[in-house]
Amino acid sequence: MKAPKLHHYVPQFYLRRFTDGGGRLWVWDKLKDAIFQSSPKNVAAENNFYWMQELADAGHDPNTLERQLAVVEANVSMVTEQWLDWFCDLEFGKKIDIPEVNREEVALFIAVQYLRTLDAREIIGALGHIDPSDSKESVRLHTNLMWDLNVVHSIRDRIKNSIWIFGRNQTEVPFITSDNPVSFKTQDNRQWVRMGILLPGVYAVYPLSPDIVMYCYDRSNWEKLSKFDACLSPVRFTAELVESDNWGQVFMASRFVFSQMNKFDEAKDVADAIATNRYAPKMPKGD
Repeated sequence: MKAPKLHHYVPQFYLRRFTDGGGRLWVWDKLKDAIFQSSPKNVAAENNFYWMQELADAGHDPNTLERQLAVVEANVSMVTEQWLDWFCDLEFGKKIDIPEVNREEVALFIAVQYLRTLDAREIIGALGHIDPSDSKESVRLHTNLMWDLNVVHSIRDRIKNSIWIFGRNQTEVPFITSDNPVSFKTQDNRQWVRMGILLPGVYAVYPLSPDIVMYCYDRSNWEKLSKFDACLSPVRFTAELVESDNWGQVFMASRFVFSQMNKFDEAKDVADAIATNRYAPKMPKGD
């Protein structure tokens, strides 16, 4: 089977869940402050993003990583699609059945999603002091990280062993997503962090669709929530709560924010606040 030339670092099956009735995404380019429509095929992707020249030179399949990612995506697409069907009618506070094999597959998928993006590649290149124009070395470092089982499995296991709680959004404000869709928040709920997936108390926030969001709470710091593991949260979301989670997507996005609606005013305000530190936690005043 011929591998696609355009490699997505956010899967198309996932992006399709955030399209409008015509199958199109609304996209806000936060660097250019431009809004446009696109198909999932044409966003969060680059030509030969996972192509490995070293493998090609050695006579091996240079698209090995891309093919591996496709297998992971296929399994999780089916599992999470079933979840979304269940959550449509599930009573608040009720539990769904998540077999251990599905829990491991989804945890691996989220861990890999965190590592596979353009944002991750740029961070790795910066930490390795790689010249941005040296794409071959950037790809090599990025691929080595994604094939480092110690790294991948440590993140997978943190997510797998977390308390999974799902929120249902019945407001007129949809959950949005981005080109870097796994976000993290500190235990005190005051700050979004970019590289905190293994820090104590930090929890992951991952929108599954415009209507459903998934939280992964570090069990060692959130044990009080363990009774809600695999449950639809008893909390009924307000528009304000939805917008609060959407802030995480604006913060994490390296460039593009995706929605089923052309309504980005709140996202733009948040991006401006991040740039100006407007909503930074205030330090207590001394006596």
